[in-house]
Amino acid sequence: MRKRKLAFGTNSISIVVIVLGLTAVLNFFGAHNQQEIDFTKNQVHSFSDQSTKVMAGLNDDLKAEFYGDFSTKGSFQPLFENYEKLSPRFKLEFIDPTKEPARAKVAGITKMNTLLLSYQGRTIKVNDLNEEKITNAILKIEREKKSTVCMLVGHGEASSEDITQSGMQVLKQALEDQSYDVKEFSFPQHGPIPETCSAILMMGVHGAFFADEVKTLSTYLNQGGRAIIATDAVINKKDELAKDFHDLLLTWGIDIKSGLVVDPETNKMGVDASLVMVDMYNPHHPITKDSITPSYFPFVRPVDFTPTVPAGFQTTPLIKTNEGAWSESDINSFIKGAAKFNEGVDIKGPLSLGVATSGKMNKAKGSRETRLVVFGSSQFVDNQYSRIGGNLDLFMNAASWILQDENLISIRAHQDENGKVELSEKEGVLIFWILVVIIPFATALLGTLIWLQRKRM
Repeated sequence: MRKRKLAFGTNSISIVVIVLGLTAVLNFFGAHNQQEIDFTKNQVHSFSDQSTKVMAGLNDDLKAEFYGDFSTKGSFQPLFENYEKLSPRFKLEFIDPTKEPARAKVAGITKMNTLLLSYQGRTIKVNDLNEEKITNAILKIEREKKSTVCMLVGHGEASSEDITQSGMQVLKQALEDQSYDVKEFSFPQHGPIPETCSAILMMGVHGAFFADEVKTLSTYLNQGGRAIIATDAVINKKDELAKDFHDLLLTWGIDIKSGLVVDPETNKMGVDASLVMVDMYNPHHPITKDSITPSYFPFVRPVDFTPTVPAGFQTTPLIKTNEGAWSESDINSFIKGAAKFNEGVDIKGPLSLGVATSGKMNKAKGSRETRLVVFGSSQFVDNQYSRIGGNLDLFMNAASWILQDENLISIRAHQDENGKVELSEKEGVLIFWILVVIIPFATALLGTLIWLQRKRM
């Protein structure tokens, strides 16, 4: 019995030692190889690709001084630790203004919980700290020279100063957050587009152009210009898009078509059919290769590429509708709610809603290539729609591409959204049959069979 007790005791001690040893080993490797999993739908607790790329591109130490009392230090600590994980060049220091008032005064700190960033002699302050604001601040301070984006006006284009739903103030702010200067200007009467414009945006083009304006735009693009052009479908008046302007884009292999793209699938979800949802992105183009979030295009017209493109140019569709969408030529029938696809008249989906082209003309001066992106809608990035789905990401990626800021082409800081389930008509019917008919009937049938079996016994 004593030998048996000794054997059992030794065995128990051995098991305890082995379990403790395994626990210690697992804790050691866990502490040195931490893995985090974000189960939220939009990955709101994970850093965006943009933050990762920006931090990886630092060529010098980025000094970050957090001015705040230590009672709030813990709430910002995880955010700062994520930046430290992305790059060893992120040098963080906590400073309490109540204990070091002179240092805070010299730094110009007037508000608690302020982050002061210093990089290569340039400084910037960040308040209301979150990933988006800190990363945008790093973008601004990293650049020695800003690119200027010129938004043309005078042909029905939306204004970057307009804060109404149809304005482009949100887009302007997004461009400025990415360290671009945004200015409005009209076509010069005599002369080229100013050299200060790194790229031009034409948002909501629908008015007629003068011949000199078309010539100015053509010369600008031929000599390595960069542009994003967006023109909406017209439903309440005659489409006055200048023929010369349309023919100009044809020379670049881009065809802006008439008509209004409608999608019955969005209508089934309680949304107007003129708001087209798009989730078919070109996986081979830098602008859209990482796009997964659906984008929503209101009042959009088809934009496609022609069978022949200029020599040395590559023209690529960026986004396409599903097969159920079509381009409605009879706008009156749509207004009356009687739109339907007419074979031989309307254009059946999938339809291209955006095209990108790049290359260099044979007679162009200099070595810079032309980059041009054309969308069939400008309203997808106005103040009303820009924050929906992947709209703003898509446009900002296009802006980064034409300016050759490929390191900024990414998905920006994620935002949480109210959870909601959107079902098509077919999916709703299927769920009804499964939950209301099939499962209750199967349960009742099984119960009846069991009752009959027991009764026989």
